[in-house]
Amino acid sequence: MSLHWAALVHEKLAIIAAFAYSQAPLTKLRSERFHGEWRFLEKIIYEIPFRTATQACMDFALYFRALDDDERLTDYWNQVESPNVGTLFLKDGNTERLSPREMSNKIIHAERIEWDFSAEPKIICIGRDKESWVRAEIDVGLLLALGGQLGS
Repeated sequence: MSLHWAALVHEKLAIIAAFAYSQAPLTKLRSERFHGEWRFLEKIIYEIPFRTATQACMDFALYFRALDDDERLTDYWNQVESPNVGTLFLKDGNTERLSPREMSNKIIHAERIEWDFSAEPKIICIGRDKESWVRAEIDVGLLLALGGQLGS
């Protein structure tokens, strides 16, 4: 396993996980202890972490692609069963399992990246008009399981 790329993948995944799993407790803390306007608190607990995690998401996708290219992970997964990291929603209304390689592609080519904390945290990639897909929902827990299998 390429130690360099896997270590970088782990670093970015740590940032993504810390952000994704901290938002519900921070939202609860904000509503319970900080009433009224707290402009700089909002910046500290929401805006800066959002930007940092979104950038980490892009970096993660690029590093994962490099790791996949070096180690030929997708070639191996094509021989067995590819891990699922989410759901791809197509323009024709169908859905597909989202493989790690496609997850990277969707992050890289997304018009924008959003986050969903309503249940299990998800990264939502919104497709560009020219794409055949509408959105990709990436399950952060499944990403952690994937990352936990990569040695660094």
